[in-house]
Amino acid sequence: MIKKYNIKTSNIYFISNDAKLGDNYDTWTAKYNIPKINIITLNRYLEEAKPWVRDIDKFSIEDFKVDRIREKKFTCLNGAFREHRLILISELFRSGLENDGYISYIVNTGYNNQPPIESEIDNVDKDLLKYYMDIIVPNIPLTTELEKGMELIEPYISTSYVHEMYTNSYFNIVTETSYNWNSTSIIDNNIYLTEKTYRPIFGMQPFIMVSNPGVLKHLKDMGFKTFPEFFDESYDEIENPTERMYTIINEIKRICSLSLEELHDRYYNILDKLEYNRNRLIEIHDGEINYGDYLDVFE
Repeated sequence: MIKKYNIKTSNIYFISNDAKLGDNYDTWTAKYNIPKINIITLNRYLEEAKPWVRDIDKFSIEDFKVDRIREKKFTCLNGAFREHRLILISELFRSGLENDGYISYIVNTGYNNQPPIESEIDNVDKDLLKYYMDIIVPNIPLTTELEKGMELIEPYISTSYVHEMYTNSYFNIVTETSYNWNSTSIIDNNIYLTEKTYRPIFGMQPFIMVSNPGVLKHLKDMGFKTFPEFFDESYDEIENPTERMYTIINEIKRICSLSLEELHDRYYNILDKLEYNRNRLIEIHDGEINYGDYLDVFE
């Protein structure tokens, strides 16, 4: 299109929520020796925290400090269909962990109201896929008791924050939008943070990220703290997507093998770090880096 219409590339601005696209694009343009357009990073999903921050008085920080054993070990919320969510949810159920946490799998988010057929699923072994089709699909949408009566379509997925989930469980399994099954693609191999990550930060939970390599490093660069006290975070450096997936799943199983009392002790040992992360999110939300370098265009 640029060649066809003789457009000056320096006049083109591509705005993306992918924090890694600029670096990946630089590599790609160098490889093919083509003139570059401008890549602008927009931290767009921080806007989804607006309702939580606005109503912060309803979600008192003191609620997290109540010294009582919580009912659930984890929270894992999932909206649209993604293959990595299929694998994770199926493995949670197949391992008998479905009652240990708040698990949602809505699927009907307005993008695709039906789970895909088997022929459209590429990265799942046959036994697990059969389990998914036989056990999970007939029960979709999976919801928790705390979500009964909620409208399970957009904007529910993006903006909802059910306070009790976070005060009544100890850690969060974040299945981000992107998972790089094609690790050579500049689009798939991204760092694409959404409300799925910011919600447990606001809800003061340690988290394990089912996403692309480098996502924990990026969160640290943003000023957040991660949780090696809870999880073996070496998964963040594993490039192979299947190996990374099952490293994460095995780590979740290991943590879930702990008793509620053991999780309780671990949680309260990092309470200061959790409070720091929540305050850091509020600080960023107040305008520090919401828009990345987007405003530079207008300079």
